[in-house]
Amino acid sequence: MRSPPRFVLSALLLSIVIAGVPEQASAHHLLEKHELNCSQDFPCPEALQGRVNFWIHVFRKWGKRQAIFHDPDVPERVYSVLDTGDGCGRGARRAIKRERKRLKTALYNAARKLESSSDLSSLDRHLVSMFPGRKPEDLRRASETIRCQSGIRESYLEGLKRFNRYSYMVDSILAQYNLPPDIRYLPFVESSYNPRAYSKAGAAGMWQIMPKTARVLGLQLDATIDERLDPEAATHGAARYLIESRETLTGVARSIDPSVRDQEISPFVITSYNYGVNGMRRAIRKVEPDYMQVLERYRSPSFRIAVKNFYASFLAARHVTKNAETYFGRKFSSRSERVVTLALENPTSIDRVKKVFEVSERDLRPINLGLTRFVWNSWRMIPVGYKLRLPYRDGEYAAEIARFRSLPQENFAPGSGTYVVRKGDTACGIARAMQVNCRELISVNRLGRRAVIRIGQKLTIPGKLIAVEQTGTTGNGKTVIRRVADKGQSQVHRVKKGDTACGIARRYSVGCRELIRLNKLGRKAVIRVGQRLRIPGGDNDRWNIARLDENNRYLVVKGDSACRIARRFSVDCGKLIRLNRLNRKATIYPGQRIRIPGFVVPGTNETVSELAQLDKAIAAAKPDKVESGKEVSHPELDNLLDTLPDLSVAVAETGGAPVYTIRAMAEETLGHYADWLGIGYAGSVRKMNAMSSNSSLDIGRKIKLPIESVEQVNRFERKRIEFHQVLNEELKEHYHLVDIRRHVVVKGDTVWSLSVEVGFPVSLFYRLNPELVPVGLKRGQQVLVPILRKKT
Repeated sequence: MRSPPRFVLSALLLSIVIAGVPEQASAHHLLEKHELNCSQDFPCPEALQGRVNFWIHVFRKWGKRQAIFHDPDVPERVYSVLDTGDGCGRGARRAIKRERKRLKTALYNAARKLESSSDLSSLDRHLVSMFPGRKPEDLRRASETIRCQSGIRESYLEGLKRFNRYSYMVDSILAQYNLPPDIRYLPFVESSYNPRAYSKAGAAGMWQIMPKTARVLGLQLDATIDERLDPEAATHGAARYLIESRETLTGVARSIDPSVRDQEISPFVITSYNYGVNGMRRAIRKVEPDYMQVLERYRSPSFRIAVKNFYASFLAARHVTKNAETYFGRKFSSRSERVVTLALENPTSIDRVKKVFEVSERDLRPINLGLTRFVWNSWRMIPVGYKLRLPYRDGEYAAEIARFRSLPQENFAPGSGTYVVRKGDTACGIARAMQVNCRELISVNRLGRRAVIRIGQKLTIPGKLIAVEQTGTTGNGKTVIRRVADKGQSQVHRVKKGDTACGIARRYSVGCRELIRLNKLGRKAVIRVGQRLRIPGGDNDRWNIARLDENNRYLVVKGDSACRIARRFSVDCGKLIRLNRLNRKATIYPGQRIRIPGFVVPGTNETVSELAQLDKAIAAAKPDKVESGKEVSHPELDNLLDTLPDLSVAVAETGGAPVYTIRAMAEETLGHYADWLGIGYAGSVRKMNAMSSNSSLDIGRKIKLPIESVEQVNRFERKRIEFHQVLNEELKEHYHLVDIRRHVVVKGDTVWSLSVEVGFPVSLFYRLNPELVPVGLKRGQQVLVPILRKKT
């Protein structure tokens, strides 16, 4: 079986902090019991009734202002409920801390009185009554693990409204896969039926699917389309996952106990959606195929509160939704969405769609959620074959469709022109999407060291300089190419507003004095807008061009050598060799990308390391405070969200032949590598790396690639960069990076557990801590942890 998907529990259940008890409050431990009327497909064990009752109250009774303080192991053991105004959120920190101390003391005192047989107060008796065994050690243990859960009645009500819109589609797809209809209630637990939901860990859509999982489930995720956010496509993916999960877990359970019934497997299947198939397989083998026994006896650092409550919360969502009219005082009914669907025969810009069909982005976006920011920002065109949804209209756009199909095909070339800044944009994010150099974009628009931009600002996008080799062949149009002319020849630059003589010289990697002398600018180096300046020539190399991509890396061509490249850029050859970790012979190959010392672009991993390791820089980059009390993001931190690790293909020599390798990064799979290479099936990649179908792809593992041409290298790197960049753009659309904190690793910590507890994508963690990529965490180690805050 393929490596299992990992899903993330939604904000619905992760609005959790280890917290304390509020001010004096009455007892709420005797929760109202509910008649669950469970189906044959999904049983309700009597021992689970208390957990289910707790989550029913969270969903239908307690609102977002209320904080519920309870025992994490026995959720129905509710100590108190308090209206803090912000539930368990940041706005209630002081009240929560104060009350935690109060209740911790109360539990500890009650335990002490039990031991000494002292008289119990009414509060003591109330607390002791929650512990049937009346054991002092139970009360002391409980005093250390009080949990705070916010009510979500309002969020659930909004989810019910969305449920009306999508339930018909979900029911139809579940029926296609012959799955139990009650699975329709699972998205309430994952996202409150919100197709735009995006977690800090990177899970997206109504079904909260992780990027790595998307490829396993056959969902498209690239620069133009993210099917995790398309409700219909994501539902197909979730259905495939659940079928495979049941098949696998049934086999495991019946290998231990052949008499296990299908309905007894169901709680494991639902829980696997949060914990992964492999996680549930380990739990069943370690304990037995009995769900309640696994809850009570299975121990693992990753088998935590959210996992243990996942099936109970699913049953609670089923009950609340079935009784929504009773609990919310209104009737909810399913309705299908009417749209007109048009399969695109050619790549098309979103601007053309809006113009021809006379529809606004506001009307198009809610019914085309799978299209990425790259499309909506006009950075890429909608691909061939995409089924474009249009708002329903009588006549179904017959005339508009005929006109649309008669128009000539659009030619799209990123770079050059202007761009209007939108919400979530950063300077380097725009530059990378436009496939231009970030440093140049910052320079041309005079954005300053912090690269501050604002919504609505119009930016000039620097054009690509396409150089022609002396042999007459053209450069690779997919990279930024900078001309360095022969000695005795010169290149011409037309002065623009904001240019200076030395600024132009730096852009062309030539000496400022030489440029001033060649153009006879005088001692003050005065230049004027529109003036044509000659750029001094470089060396006499017959290739005579310096090819730099958007990350300022040089594309090696036939005839190059390491020291020849170094001379071209006027840098030390030894530094270039060390920076690129070349072997003793400094062997390089056509298609290889070489980093040039001193050419570091804002928004690359070098920038991250430089900023992240300096406490002063981090402190300086923390968000400012505004009068409203809301935090605003600081550009230097937000720009870090644009950072990408080194995603280039490395080339080395083995037996006289080039060997192409990469380091595996977070969210990647062998299937991705096959897709990016254009070979479709991952079998050849797996065979080349001696990996079985059950082998895991660890972050940092060196992977050999079956590459046969420079074009394949270019395709692979472009697709890989776009994959990671679209994840960056989606994260930026929903969150600000507001701080970077230092964390000391303790026993039980994993990168994944920190990701879930603190809230950040694993990929961002490794970008801040690149030295951990091949080795992982060690106890006592100090690591950098990103702090994200949701945008309002």
